[in-house]
Amino acid sequence: MRPASEWDSPLLIIPLKMNKITTTFIASFVLLSCFSGCNSKKQVMEKPDNLINRITLVNILADSYLIESTLQMSSPDSIRKEELARQYYKDLFDRYHITNEQFESSVAYYVSEEKSAEKLLNDAATLIVSKKTEMLASEMAE
Repeated sequence: MRPASEWDSPLLIIPLKMNKITTTFIASFVLLSCFSGCNSKKQVMEKPDNLINRITLVNILADSYLIESTLQMSSPDSIRKEELARQYYKDLFDRYHITNEQFESSVAYYVSEEKSAEKLLNDAATLIVSKKTEMLASEMAE
């Protein structure tokens, strides 16, 4: 019997199996990266006082992917999805002890410079793929 992990929740298992959603998530981050790099000047915004460190932000982005994947698979009722999204993100921000504003300002800071944006998004995508691989391997072992 394998030890339990934070990725054992049935809510999280389903999205990890979704290749189309994984592709959509990675494509979204690539587009975000492209938009942040469209400016010919390297415009780096001022560092926010409450900046989330990059490693933590990578984990938050990976968890955000799981939330978005779960929402994609939930009821088509848009009011219900909206309520779920609010609750999931509230739980996510509570878990990392951050606010929505802190999250938004930190993302804006890291993506304000092209290389930083690319690294952040690549690391988040790598973490998601790693967790997905880990999850599928543990399912195969059972």
